[in-house]
Amino acid sequence: MRKGMAISKIRIMVGFLICSYGTVLSISPPIRLPASIPVGGTEQATGVPTAVSITVPGHFTNFKEAIEKSSDDVGTIVVQPGEHRWENFLEIGQQVDIRGSNGALLPGSLWMKKSSGGEMQGIEMAKESGSCIIFEGGQWVIDSCRLACSRWAVLWCRCECDVSIKNCFMGGLEDGPGYCVNCQDHARTTVEGCHMERSSGEYCAAVAVFHSVRARVQNCNFHDNQFAFRAVTAKDATLELIGNNINGEMWYDSVRPGNLVEHDNSQDGVHLSESAVPGTSPEGCTNATWHFISTDKLAGFFDQGR
Repeated sequence: MRKGMAISKIRIMVGFLICSYGTVLSISPPIRLPASIPVGGTEQATGVPTAVSITVPGHFTNFKEAIEKSSDDVGTIVVQPGEHRWENFLEIGQQVDIRGSNGALLPGSLWMKKSSGGEMQGIEMAKESGSCIIFEGGQWVIDSCRLACSRWAVLWCRCECDVSIKNCFMGGLEDGPGYCVNCQDHARTTVEGCHMERSSGEYCAAVAVFHSVRARVQNCNFHDNQFAFRAVTAKDATLELIGNNINGEMWYDSVRPGNLVEHDNSQDGVHLSESAVPGTSPEGCTNATWHFISTDKLAGFFDQGR
């Protein structure tokens, strides 16, 4: 009897709610995550994907496969010890960091495309005939790497790339490289704390600047190179040489970049003067603009136009 009365009261209350509001309130079931967003996956609460780190070999059988087949959310490729070979150039067009374990060797050539960018750290590269890395574009940091090749440029910075090379060894195999760092077109390049050696061959030097590049070489050691620096068709180029130690010949010839800063360099143990006699431009005119400025102005000089 009491049970029946209770049921009747509930029916009356429900009917009152329907008449008053035209709807019935209900308790919703628990919200479930879509199957495409697993708990603990790469999607955060903000909806912004987080970068994934993969190893080679491991997630992929080789380095080439990892570059060509990895998904867009891969932010770091860790290269395990051993040789990771490929044929011809391996193009990199994505944003990715490449980190080498102790003993990781890439005996090939990398071509960094305009859409690429990232950091390469702790990698050893060796190319018997060809450049280790060609930068066509993008912003890259090359840090604590050992890079060697024969006859070509170890690093070729061209087009509108922006490359920072730090604490690296650059040199030759059986034959020395033509250049350790070759800067062309509108490239922006900084070389800091590096060791460059054994650059040799006709028309060659450890660092070369062409066209309209902006380059800074700072706190580097040059050893056993045919020449340390060369400028070619460089009346619109900017080159800063700061705190470098050069063993051997410094300049390939009398041609200098259109804008040149020299500060606190030494050659064969002798501290160099802050000034020099301007050389002739490639066109045969003595129209090079020489800048010798104090250390507190050096940083801003290079960064103009970046």
